[in-house]
Amino acid sequence: MTMHNVWESIVAFYEPTIEIMSLWAFGLPLFVTVIAVMFIFSQKWQGPLTLRALINAAFPREQYDHASSRVDRWNGIILLMLGFPLVGVIAINGIAIADNAGAYLNAEFGAQEPVITTSWLMVSVQFLVYFLSVDFVGYWVHRWCHTHALLWHLHKPHHTAETLTPWTLFRQHPIEFFGLNIIPAIFGGAFTGVVLYATGSQIHPGMVAAVTTTAYIAFFVIDVFSHVHMPISYGWLNRIILAPVMHNLHHSMEPHHWDKNNAVILTLWDWMFGTLYLPKQGETWRWGCNDEEYGANNPHKTLKGFYIDPFKTFWRHLKEGESPNP
Repeated sequence: MTMHNVWESIVAFYEPTIEIMSLWAFGLPLFVTVIAVMFIFSQKWQGPLTLRALINAAFPREQYDHASSRVDRWNGIILLMLGFPLVGVIAINGIAIADNAGAYLNAEFGAQEPVITTSWLMVSVQFLVYFLSVDFVGYWVHRWCHTHALLWHLHKPHHTAETLTPWTLFRQHPIEFFGLNIIPAIFGGAFTGVVLYATGSQIHPGMVAAVTTTAYIAFFVIDVFSHVHMPISYGWLNRIILAPVMHNLHHSMEPHHWDKNNAVILTLWDWMFGTLYLPKQGETWRWGCNDEEYGANNPHKTLKGFYIDPFKTFWRHLKEGESPNP
């Protein structure tokens, strides 16, 4: 293999990430503007509204210069370099899995008569089935990461964050990062394939466009906002969709908040399965895992600890039969 071929392979590997980053370039200015406006309304701004005051309030130095935030940033950069190309390909292949699963069922059991004949209804049904199934599986995978002893060792580093910034979204151990993204796509794709077979339909191009658009919007409106330090509420919609305040509380180190608000996008699942916690008026909390692993005792205040500690605690769990923290 020549150096030219190697370079072409590297470029092809990073092409999905480059495309994602180029899309983010359009979304980031909008994100910063929206987050500033939401902050003003949520905090009932008082005093002169200057640009410097707004920037300091929306992006406080004590949040972004904290050791916890530095780990988030470096891990995020590493994941962007190594993880996003693979995750993007596999997640998008959830739709390919649906298509292949439907084709397999057709070959094994015979094609079904089409139940849906109009394009708009076909796109709507396929999109809703795929979106709801992926989000549903994502909820349960996240919930099991809190309740299953072995899974908790990998998920725990995400909850040792003592600050919340958009970079905290990327505060995932690399092994967990792949699992949380891949498993919902696989199961969601397989279930969608069953629905394709049952309705006698194939993947509609409009469904692919709808999924791509939704993923882009969800990243900025749900994923990033849910990891900002501002407890922004969506009012009664908190029971349906993940507002910043709901995931803000999910990162609380107070015992009565543990294992609550496990939603990825829709808090509807929390509501349905008894893990929804609506914060009370004026309720406050600290971010972190627990009192024993906080501040100077935080095992993940460095990138080395962030990567290595889960394996140490996992091995200790196997040897001593430890129970995980919630």
